[in-house]
Amino acid sequence: MKLKWYGTATTLLELDGTQLLFDPFFPLNKKLFQPPAADFAAVENVLITHGHFDHMVDIPVILKQSSAKTKVYCTHKPREVLISKGVTESQIHEISPGDVLNFKPFEVRVLQGRHIVFDKALLIKTFLSPRVLANWGNLMYMLKQNNEFGEHGETVVYDIQVQGKRILIMGSLNLDENTDYPKGADLVIMPFQGRSDVCTYAMPFVDRLQPKKILLVHFDNAFPPISSAVNTGPFVSLMRQKHPGIPVICPKASAEWVDY
Repeated sequence: MKLKWYGTATTLLELDGTQLLFDPFFPLNKKLFQPPAADFAAVENVLITHGHFDHMVDIPVILKQSSAKTKVYCTHKPREVLISKGVTESQIHEISPGDVLNFKPFEVRVLQGRHIVFDKALLIKTFLSPRVLANWGNLMYMLKQNNEFGEHGETVVYDIQVQGKRILIMGSLNLDENTDYPKGADLVIMPFQGRSDVCTYAMPFVDRLQPKKILLVHFDNAFPPISSAVNTGPFVSLMRQKHPGIPVICPKASAEWVDY
């Protein structure tokens, strides 16, 4: 299986010609790597973990350039938002936790997830930062989008099985207390942003999932001033202490395939 991480939560999996694209987004920060639009347009299966703007705001534009066969898989509220943005209902497949999606050779099980709970320290630091004035246009745009692209408690986790391997894609850095998640996945793709104490906050999820390998995503400064470039070094160091047998990958956003 091959994987591309384009930045933010945007991840593409591919095997035997079948591609699954998760949470496509073009960063507002033009200094960051910008995913090639053609890569997104060529994908026929787009899966959304939750309804925040940085996970689905660009989907209407992507669909206008893609094949009529392209379908978006999302929960109820994101479906309503996409329809309001002009996406035809025939291109949207509504999903719920418990569903199983077959994209041969991929089998994808939809699990209930939870969104990260932002802490006050991070909120204060974010909104009192000089970066607010430097990125005022972005902030006004995001505040407007936030009214339309809400999470509504509909974050999901994708449990993917392919070639005898298991991949978990977390929609946000949190898990549902009442969901039985599989332990020992070959790879957990974990968003890493949204807390001032993100390193220690993430550890209970590692303890619970006990993956063989972790791929960090969403740690980049894709939509300043709300986002920031998160230093992943302290988490890598903490993992070496507490879970020395679990490698942590901090990728560089690019359009290059990586084998997993």
